[in-house]
Amino acid sequence: MKFLMTLFLIAGCAQVTSLNMKKHEFGILPTKIIWFQIAGLEEEQLAMLRFQYSSERRTAFEENTCMGKAWNYNFYNLRNSSQASFLSQLTGKKNIKMNCEDTQLRPIWNYLSTNGYNTGILEVGANKEQSLVSFNECGESGLIFLSSLYFWLRKEAVSGAETFHYREIIPLKPNQILYDRTCENQGCFSTITDDFKSIYQSFKKSFNKHLLLVRDFSYLAALEKKDISKARSILSDLERSLADALNSAKDSNDYLVLVTSGDSRFIDMPDQGKPWQEFEKSGRGTQIKKAKLTNLVIANGARSENFCGMYDESQVFERILSGPKQLGLELKFINPFK
Repeated sequence: MKFLMTLFLIAGCAQVTSLNMKKHEFGILPTKIIWFQIAGLEEEQLAMLRFQYSSERRTAFEENTCMGKAWNYNFYNLRNSSQASFLSQLTGKKNIKMNCEDTQLRPIWNYLSTNGYNTGILEVGANKEQSLVSFNECGESGLIFLSSLYFWLRKEAVSGAETFHYREIIPLKPNQILYDRTCENQGCFSTITDDFKSIYQSFKKSFNKHLLLVRDFSYLAALEKKDISKARSILSDLERSLADALNSAKDSNDYLVLVTSGDSRFIDMPDQGKPWQEFEKSGRGTQIKKAKLTNLVIANGARSENFCGMYDESQVFERILSGPKQLGLELKFINPFK
């Protein structure tokens, strides 16, 4: 009897403390969320970075606790555009129409703000159709949808607009759009990493509970032009930003660092050295087409365990917030889907 009691005691105290061969704490509420939405990304494309490194060096994209695949369809399409996928991830809804009716949906920052979180968005390479800024043209519902956000754009400033520069203190102005002063019609002098690091340093100093969302469409644009050299450069830039985010999270258990893709592209990559060199140099003859019916999801840190497996892309929203009862944030208490 004493032996059985001891056995039950040991079994009751035992718990899994690792995930994907890494130390991990389960059920931790993320109070600091860094989320990269990268249009066009598919995991095999990481070979463009990995083959530049030694066999011991892994990319920041591979330094994840959990990896999943999200089904890329909704009520209207079997293959969504990247902006529709990203909006589905941000609202937890499948009925994305890509018009002003979408402003009736409740985005994640609206839900988080009621729990003391502040949200900042850095958009990279977004055209008018892709940018969340387009909702400003949807009247009062659009203004409500975008309310309380801190917004930075990596693009040439429109006349009279406010700007920011990564070498200066980053302005934190809610409900205003700030443009990167280094950007012109042909591109930006700053890198994505320059802007990300500068913005995030200011943002996290001001707000303990926060979400910083990086929405990149420049990588997909380079793939569509079959400009492999530029695509690899952008992917490398994003990898450095992700590495910096993971570095910020390494000494804290309440960070969630998340990467999701939309409109993933399949690249028919060469299988030998010489064709590979030509592929990287010019991209000539490369076949690039829409990928499978799924998009990539990788996660590290608090509640990253929720992102293993396969699920609808609309469930990314839910998986950020779902977990054991902690500080009243969980969806079982306040359901934003209603």
